[in-house]
Amino acid sequence: MGSARLHDEEQHTGIHTGSDVARVNKVRAFRRTSGRSGEQDKHINGVGFLVNKTIQKAILGCLQVSSRLISIRLRAKPFNITVVQVYAPTSDYDEEVIEEFYNQLQLIIVKVNKKDILIIQGDWNAKVGVDALNDWSEYCGPSSNSSTNERGFRLLEFASYNNMTLANTLGTHKESRRWTWHAPNGLHHNQIDYILVQNRFRSSINIPKTRTFPGADIGSDHDLVILNLKIRWKKIKPAKNMRLKFNIEKLKDPSIRETFQVTIGGKFAPLLALEEDTETMTTRFNAIMTETANEVLGKHRHKNKPWVTDDILELCDLRRELKKTKNTERGAREYRELNKTVRNEMRRVKEEWIESQCSEIEDCFNRNNTKRAYQIVNDLTKPRQQKSNNIQDKHGNCLTEKDEISKRWTEYCSELYNHQINGDPTVLNCPQSTNLDDFPILREEIELAIKSLKNGKTPGIDNIPGELIQNGGENMTIFLTRLCNRIWETGEWPSTWTQSLIITLHKKGNIQQCSNYRTISLISHASKVMLKVILNRLTPQAEEIIAAEQAGFRKGRSTTEQIFNLRVLGEKYSQHQQDIYHLFVDFKKAFDRVWHDALWATMHKYNMGQKLIETIRQLYARAGSAVLMQGGVGDWFRTTVGVRQGCPLSPTLFNIFLERIMTDALEDHMGTVSIGGQTIPNLRFADDIDVMAGSEEELMRVVHNLDTASTNYGMEISAEKSKIMTNNTEGIHTPIAVRGQLLETVQHFKYLGSIINEEGSKMEILSRAAQTTAALAKLKTVWQDKNISLKIKQKLLRAIVLSVFLYACETWTLTAELQRRIQALEMRCFRRILGISYRDHITNEEVRRRIRQHLGQYEDLLTTVKRRKLQSYGHTIRSVGLAKTILQGTVRGGRRRGRQRKRWTDNIKEWTERSLAGAQALAHDREGWRDNVYRSTVQRPHDPGGLREQ
Repeated sequence: MGSARLHDEEQHTGIHTGSDVARVNKVRAFRRTSGRSGEQDKHINGVGFLVNKTIQKAILGCLQVSSRLISIRLRAKPFNITVVQVYAPTSDYDEEVIEEFYNQLQLIIVKVNKKDILIIQGDWNAKVGVDALNDWSEYCGPSSNSSTNERGFRLLEFASYNNMTLANTLGTHKESRRWTWHAPNGLHHNQIDYILVQNRFRSSINIPKTRTFPGADIGSDHDLVILNLKIRWKKIKPAKNMRLKFNIEKLKDPSIRETFQVTIGGKFAPLLALEEDTETMTTRFNAIMTETANEVLGKHRHKNKPWVTDDILELCDLRRELKKTKNTERGAREYRELNKTVRNEMRRVKEEWIESQCSEIEDCFNRNNTKRAYQIVNDLTKPRQQKSNNIQDKHGNCLTEKDEISKRWTEYCSELYNHQINGDPTVLNCPQSTNLDDFPILREEIELAIKSLKNGKTPGIDNIPGELIQNGGENMTIFLTRLCNRIWETGEWPSTWTQSLIITLHKKGNIQQCSNYRTISLISHASKVMLKVILNRLTPQAEEIIAAEQAGFRKGRSTTEQIFNLRVLGEKYSQHQQDIYHLFVDFKKAFDRVWHDALWATMHKYNMGQKLIETIRQLYARAGSAVLMQGGVGDWFRTTVGVRQGCPLSPTLFNIFLERIMTDALEDHMGTVSIGGQTIPNLRFADDIDVMAGSEEELMRVVHNLDTASTNYGMEISAEKSKIMTNNTEGIHTPIAVRGQLLETVQHFKYLGSIINEEGSKMEILSRAAQTTAALAKLKTVWQDKNISLKIKQKLLRAIVLSVFLYACETWTLTAELQRRIQALEMRCFRRILGISYRDHITNEEVRRRIRQHLGQYEDLLTTVKRRKLQSYGHTIRSVGLAKTILQGTVRGGRRRGRQRKRWTDNIKEWTERSLAGAQALAHDREGWRDNVYRSTVQRPHDPGGLREQ
């Protein structure tokens, strides 16, 4: 119960909640008891417990920490229960008070027995909203507020660090069962009370019964919140993976690699003169590759840790044998010595592996390959994938038998990839392409395609990893060239090159519902060689017709560029008092709804190569899929709609298809959003589309035209997920709808992973800081590992944790306050890896001194942000494209009177100590600008980040 005002004569009043332990906030009491803590003289704050008499004997202890924190431990089975009651400071308090509160709370948690069921509940004075679900679905649910405030993000940071979930936000409850606090006037309601439960017990929460009970008579402006928890565990033996996995690591040994190439070359040599059909050639290719891999490389030995080498596994086998002789003096001595060797070797290779991963991440950032960098980060920090051994059918019935589950997955995926398209047949009436491109495939094209194959990718139905093809040698390349030319000439694709294996990964929500899973297709790596050859021929033709507004899957373009374009364009429109309206479009299952016939017609309309179109069409005509389950493959089914998942061609094909839709939708729309004399009707990154307009009337026309055009091509706009946003302070006057369903108007929107709103970069930086804290928490065991040096920990922090914060930092506009927040975040991270608590009363300067003592001079986080932003500015000035137009262009209209909001370019002028014209002139000189960036970001003594005392 929240805010219960209890006096002595009231403390024994019966409160009928049906709960064994009830929490009490803001306890006003005149006599001290063991179940209550508070400030006696001021009659403020105070927390306590009301405990059912039947479980009083189960109380193991009650710890009163402060007037805001109290904990109780109860004896229970199978584990004891620790309940912590909190009353967080309100928004009137400074950040220092908030941090002190969370630091005290963290100290309590550290002392809790690891086996205990930990529950933290109380009035957090924080709002967590549905807008946090995209990034925080592991820690909260949809039954929450409409938006998240700053204290809400701090609560989510805390929850993620301790791997806990906000139990009363799970499920779908009506609003009266969500609100926990009501304003005295009865007009305003919020959810600010939460019960946190460890994620390992999340499946034990009875979600329908874990909610607010507004009918409980407790005489307070807070409502009663009850947690219903029933522990249930069942150990299930996982099914064995029936697919053979080769020991690819052996190919790193030059002698073994040479043996593999010689062996495989000898087997392919007799086949080079044969003339066979594509199916026979592919069968021979698959057999030779797998047989040779099995002979030379052998079977991969499972490793629990990725850094474990085969040499260490052999030492472990020897140690296991020596363990049998430990009962003798000599055996015990040999076992101890070998055990010490194993431990030292494990420590060494672990550090080497971590360092190599960090180096690869840093190298990716240096080469501007952010996609690969963040992919490695996600692989290293993502939580273990949730798995369910049963699934629900269409009607919600639980299926437990393996055959039933396999059939259900086949049914679901078959419906997903065989959607009935109801497009307009007239869009298929296009003139045939006159572009003849039937020249044969060259060996150099095959070699280039093989070189571009990525390592570490799961193989398709043929079970041939890409590493085998990359190390196949000359004869294999010649054979593969002949096979690809045969496909090019005849249009006959081998069956294993058209088949995809589908694996399922849980996204969020109910783990038993198929719709809450992401499907990923595995295709043959050998087929990818042919597909990359086709892609290299298709890309130049596609680049000629795809608009500059589309940045998705295009060389030299990135998500950061589109975020920059959107931020700076919105910034200039607001400062010149011009209205801009955004429609963030979401197509329902966009990539899975591409109409094949309309795609071929579109390619003919754009006069692309006839041979390219026909070869791709034949591939799609033979495409089939099956779901790969643990232990087997389900039934095969045809795929008649959508671009193929995992196929190198799919992004480009989708861009071509979407270009036709956008061209038709905006055919008669000139657009009024312009800068520097150039009209910008939309910004796109694949299917992430922001359509812009200068007025409500224009936006309504655009919505109607886009809905009509997309429907003609079999696509459907999701009215639930598409949002409208404007910088007009009066908002939207006329409701805008898609097929009768109103589109929601929002104050902020997450576009390409970055929060866009009218208030600048503050909300995005706060969100990034919270995500960084979550990433920091996922590596808690690493920070506590004394066998890992501080140097390696700092590299991990830089490459894996802080890289999360730095995403799209080039697009931020930094005020003095935001710069201080960035410094505070870095200091919080340093304290974590050094194991320093705020209760140790160690100054920030001392923390920096310790870091420098171990690492020498280092580039702090704020300096990194500055450097990357200045480098981005120089790159944009030297480039030719949309970003440069938006950066240098002007918008009509005048600026309002008074102090102006800081602009993106103001940071450039401030840090370089130059006028904007001077900075632009210098940026054209690459070497001169590089020197200027160094001078602008060099750190002064006692001035981290080059930030002078404010």
